[in-house]
Amino acid sequence: MPDLSTVTVPVAPPGGNLLTGDRSAAGFHDVGAAADVPMLEGRRATVEGRRVAIFRLPTGFAATDAECPHRGGPLSDGLVADGCVTCPLHNWRLDLTTGVIGGAGDRMPIHEVAEDGGRLWVRLADGDGVVAAGADADAPCDDAGRTPNAVTRTPDAIADPA
Repeated sequence: MPDLSTVTVPVAPPGGNLLTGDRSAAGFHDVGAAADVPMLEGRRATVEGRRVAIFRLPTGFAATDAECPHRGGPLSDGLVADGCVTCPLHNWRLDLTTGVIGGAGDRMPIHEVAEDGGRLWVRLADGDGVVAAGADADAPCDDAGRTPNAVTRTPDAIADPA
């Protein structure tokens, strides 16, 4: 399977013909087939030159920047559980709904993901990188930023949408 982190994702021109409207005109980018992201796993893609990690959760899809802010670990390779992803390098946890980095008090951007006709579309969040903010103390991933015994996997990237 190709690695989309090095592929420029084609975007339909304005006025394009998509099943539920023109997502590209709304700032969404086609990043591949939804079926290529297994349940509770992540895949990586590049949107507007920015590397993102896309995850399938029981409640739908989520996306954030691809690198952990701690040491640049590949979040798409992380363990997904309880709506969070755990970085495979040093076990930092990120809430995929709020962007809260457990224990760090900072937030990662959460990108909007839509599924349309079996395709995944991502719209980048405003800004980039970690946003220092008062983290919600009740965030589900707030466990001092670490989860013991995290498992490292090496998933494939999402298949090329072409």
